[in-house]
Amino acid sequence: MIRLGGFSGGLATVKKDGKYGYINTKGNFVVNDENGNRIEISGKFDEAYSFTEDLAVVKKDGKYGYINTKGEQVIEFKFDNAYSFTEDLAVVKKDGKYGYINTKGEQVIECKFDYAYSFKEGLATVKNNYSYSYFTINTKGNFVVNDENGNRIEISGKFDEAYSFTEDLAVVKKDGKYGYINTKGEQVIEFKFDEAYSFTEDLAIVKKDGKYGYINTKGEQIIECEFDEVGYFIEGLAAVKKDGKWGYINIKGEWVIECKFGYAHDFKKGLTEVMKDGQWVVINTKGNFIVFDEDNNQIEVIKEVSDKSGNVFLLSKSDDKFGLLDANYNVLIKNKLYGEFEVVQRMNENTFLIKMAEKEFFIDSNGDFK
Repeated sequence: MIRLGGFSGGLATVKKDGKYGYINTKGNFVVNDENGNRIEISGKFDEAYSFTEDLAVVKKDGKYGYINTKGEQVIEFKFDNAYSFTEDLAVVKKDGKYGYINTKGEQVIECKFDYAYSFKEGLATVKNNYSYSYFTINTKGNFVVNDENGNRIEISGKFDEAYSFTEDLAVVKKDGKYGYINTKGEQVIEFKFDEAYSFTEDLAIVKKDGKYGYINTKGEQIIECEFDEVGYFIEGLAAVKKDGKWGYINIKGEWVIECKFGYAHDFKKGLTEVMKDGQWVVINTKGNFIVFDEDNNQIEVIKEVSDKSGNVFLLSKSDDKFGLLDANYNVLIKNKLYGEFEVVQRMNENTFLIKMAEKEFFIDSNGDFK
């Protein structure tokens, strides 16, 4: 213990193991009670903290316990760490895990968490290292989650994790596996998944044997666990990754857009961004590229076409009218034609020979026949 300065008002600041406190001229710790009154703690303690609910955390011989305002030990020195009481419960650490004791020293919530915080209004936040999420428990040690209306629901039973309800089902973890319970706390889908997620549009993402798939609210495997990564169904499509590439499937598990992208986002209003050849591009739900003209109008890229000289162009479409782009998505022929066409030959910068309905025409960049 290091004294950091001289005595002032009969007290001196001390530091030990990165923690600060006060001692008096006798060398005893001095702490405050809940009313702010100073209390001298006599006895050979390594650390001493302020009183809450008439109990103070103290450390002796490397272990933490609790004393009363008379300096008497009331809770055994057996914890690796201990914290002040709030709402008649205190966080304690034992064998590397955190739990809760009451003011009698009884273990009311076992030490099983990697992180645990004090109770406030009957609820406390806890976390384990194997999960990215924080969870809420009540004073019984049961998880508390929200239903879809924001109402709190207590989940009784020995679960490792519990998440909020969607579509009247909640993901819970037990004995290392995930399953689902209803709002009565009854198991409705077996604990057999390595990972499981909330339901959206009557489907939930699950992981089994290292691969992802989808189940329905009855627990039936609707889409087999065969993907490396998956997303939620948005606008009827889900982004999925297989063999290192992303594509999209529908709720039947059918391929709508083949896996050919480096990364893929969810659809919004029929469009999404995907990474193709190291660049972000926009596609529609058909998988066709979308570009925007100078007036920010959408132009759909239908397919590649080439003339007899081997020049490559892109057939485009907007408002059911067709046109032509170059390989860099610059407009060559405005979208004014009422049907698909072939490019026979580019005659010059502004004139093309095209074939449409088995007939050949000359057309300019404005989409007008010549």
